Amino acid sequence: MGGRQAKLKKHTAFMVDFISDFVNGEIDRFFFDLDYSGYVIEHYPHMEYENEGFAQKFADTINTTYNLYSDLPDEEFRVKMSEALNDWLN
Repeated sequence: MGGRQAKLKKHTAFMVDFISDFVNGEIDRFFFDLDYSGYVIEHYPHMEYENEGFAQKFADTINTTYNLYSDLPDEEFRVKMSEALNDWLN
């Protein structure tokens, strides 16, 4: 991820870091859920400006996964978000 992330612009890199921190267990589920929607509202419009296609892929992978699986237990949800993160970045 490091090489690709270095090429990402500010708002997209922020969201990659945020999702990665959750997937890697650095953010607890409670705080992830508290921050997720606010960060999407704040950063997504800028992500569209930075790279519209990559922002749309975020919506199709990360945001769709969040909406479909947010009712799962914490670790199952973390796995789903990890899969979505991999899909988004590849």
